[in-house]
Amino acid sequence: MSNHSTCSKPAATIDGLLRQLQERRLSRRGFVRSAVLLGLSAGAAELLSACAADQPAPGIPTPTYAAPSARVTPATAPMELEMQTHASVLNPKELPTYVPPPAATPVPTAVPLWHGTVWSCPVCLLQFDRRDDMLRHIEEAHTVKVPLAYPVDRPTYAQFLTDKVARFDQKYDCFCRAVWDKEYQATLFAQVPRRRSESPDEMQEGRARIAGGIYSDKVGGSLHPNYGGYFGHIRGVGGMYDWDDPVNPRRVAVDDPAAMTAEVKGLARVFGADLVGVTELNPLWVYSNYFERDTALAGPLEINLKYAVVLGVEMDFASIRKSPGFAASAAVATAYSNMAEMSSKLAKYIRMLGWEALPSGNDSTASIPLAIDAGLGELGRNGLLLTPQFGPRQRIAKVYTDLPLVPDQPIDFGLQRFCETCQACAHACPVQAIPRGDRSLELTSVSNRPGIRRWHVNVAKCLQFWVANGGSPAGLHDCANCIAACPWGMVSRPWL
Repeated sequence: MSNHSTCSKPAATIDGLLRQLQERRLSRRGFVRSAVLLGLSAGAAELLSACAADQPAPGIPTPTYAAPSARVTPATAPMELEMQTHASVLNPKELPTYVPPPAATPVPTAVPLWHGTVWSCPVCLLQFDRRDDMLRHIEEAHTVKVPLAYPVDRPTYAQFLTDKVARFDQKYDCFCRAVWDKEYQATLFAQVPRRRSESPDEMQEGRARIAGGIYSDKVGGSLHPNYGGYFGHIRGVGGMYDWDDPVNPRRVAVDDPAAMTAEVKGLARVFGADLVGVTELNPLWVYSNYFERDTALAGPLEINLKYAVVLGVEMDFASIRKSPGFAASAAVATAYSNMAEMSSKLAKYIRMLGWEALPSGNDSTASIPLAIDAGLGELGRNGLLLTPQFGPRQRIAKVYTDLPLVPDQPIDFGLQRFCETCQACAHACPVQAIPRGDRSLELTSVSNRPGIRRWHVNVAKCLQFWVANGGSPAGLHDCANCIAACPWGMVSRPWL
């Protein structure tokens, strides 16, 4: 990930690029690259370049189509090459004769943005009388605005750590407590279910969405029969989060860690990651003891690998904004399924190189501080990772490895001051589990890690609402109101 992102520029700047393209001073590829750097989406830039190329600038003659020569035509050229290569085998007299198409056959062209008297948006096809109005609409409605993110030496959360912070026992995570904590179980399942308005068919359709979203293979990424797809590694049972997959005995030497880091990041994106960063694995964020929610097995934990490749996968905005409901739950489920696939694929690639790699979902380490250390974002008021690209709309997976890599720096894009004044997530929480005041060292339950001055979310109340909402601690019908309400999670971000 680049540590420097660029805000979108005024439409006049894109208009200038269009002028250079029409005057042949800029290639289409150069236009697309420049437009993307200015904040226009790649798809919109491609369409804009294709259509603008059909609109010659004033004073520039329209290029005419030149028919191919009779000697080298689209049909005969491959044959001529073959004849030159195997002259002793082929007889030129036996080659098929090229027959030109009828004159009436239309030549395929790009569909222009300009149609007679109106301009059409290439994304939504909304029509405008003036090109400037269309460009302004593209900027306001379809351009993703991303703030400048500055690399810093220490993550922004470091200023809020005290000497009391220590490794956390995973069994005190609220989802794990729902398995073994009898008192908490009584509180959870004493919730009165909310009255639901869906018909049986609508309920079935909604649950089918979630089932489709979490589906990555017949067992949701793990071979354990109790696994529901939302956790991660389970010891000794195999599956996508398997840690026992053998490492290639022949190790590929890594002479250039920077080049290898670029290769790993590029492949992570090919495998489905929307965000990727690298950090040295801070032992503070490794759980002191693991707890497997689906097996209730626990024990001490150490991960003796140097690096963590942190992967982020975006959740669909249109679905998340429908929280709390089936559509939002399906978006979350889809992200969890993608987490398993992309982390297992990247781990397999590294193992085949001869280096150790362990894929990880919601297990083994605290994902959010690792993502912050890897330069993906900062910690928000809602207790989630907020990134410059998606705000809180991503899920996080990791791959621990000893492959020589170059760590990224943490970033600062102004989120701490923003969250100090914005309380949109706190207002949107149906059970008021997100604090509205200042950061504090006061804990809301044993599910909070001591020693950090932060906005401590009452995660126990949060999970209680999930159960009351008709779901379960496994996330069958969860809540994402704090994600949907966050201004950073918007797509076009007109406020930025």
